Amino acid sequence: MNQRNSAAPAITTGKIRLSHGMMTFLECGSGRPVVFLHGLQGGAQSWMPQLAALSDRFRVIAWDAPGYGGSDPVAGSIDDFATAALEFITARLSEPAAVVGHSLGGVITLRMASLQPQALSRIVLSCTHPGHGRQPDAGVSGRYSRRMEELATLPRDEYGRRRARGMLPDDAPAQAVEAVARIASVVRPEGVAAAIRAIESADLRPHLATIDLPALVVTCERDRVVSPERVSPLLELLPDVRHVQLPGLGHAPYYENPERYNAGIMPFLLEEQSALYQHARPYDEKPLSS
Repeated sequence: MNQRNSAAPAITTGKIRLSHGMMTFLECGSGRPVVFLHGLQGGAQSWMPQLAALSDRFRVIAWDAPGYGGSDPVAGSIDDFATAALEFITARLSEPAAVVGHSLGGVITLRMASLQPQALSRIVLSCTHPGHGRQPDAGVSGRYSRRMEELATLPRDEYGRRRARGMLPDDAPAQAVEAVARIASVVRPEGVAAAIRAIESADLRPHLATIDLPALVVTCERDRVVSPERVSPLLELLPDVRHVQLPGLGHAPYYENPERYNAGIMPFLLEEQSALYQHARPYDEKPLSS
């Protein structure tokens, strides 16, 4: 693994060969492992604020999903993505990992937890849902079809700006908009197409009640991508679930306001390490204050 930059904390880039091919990732810090799985328009770079902020307490790893960054693609079912993620975790780590999955990454995380829960210690489900449950012969829905058309026809900078505008509130900080747009502008069409097939066909609602892992659901008040109705099965059916709502934020809270996002997930990630949290009551479902 080669050092990415010399500033503290040292964020390194790495690649590993798995059954489906190569996978690239970013990593820094030491301690209990936390693995971050990005969304449909993201990549390992989406989690730069978390890599920097959490590395003093955790070993933080952010993957490029199959078909993203330098990672080789998979066929396109949710099982394909989840199997690759589980193989990545077991190949890189000698202990179960906490997994933070955002949007697409959250759907993958749910499937990982139902397939191989012993590889995970706890899960954070960020602005996500249990899949759309469309039949394979139903085709791609209009929203996703338009995204693929835009990705094929628009200049990449314009595509990135459109995706950022759709994910973030109109008054989001310019720095956050620029970062989200830049990351979205370099997504690969084959990766996005496979991820869309996975999200569209997945229906993990029947598995939710069997997931015996501590789970934190993170929602954002101004999320225009994932509606409360899509989130509700997670809150109703997961056996050990807590809920944090972040007021005023949209679908990319990890970049829009990293401090508040990190503050929302940190107590849950620390819970397994500190007796202070082991016996705490479940989180309120009231919004966090700014």
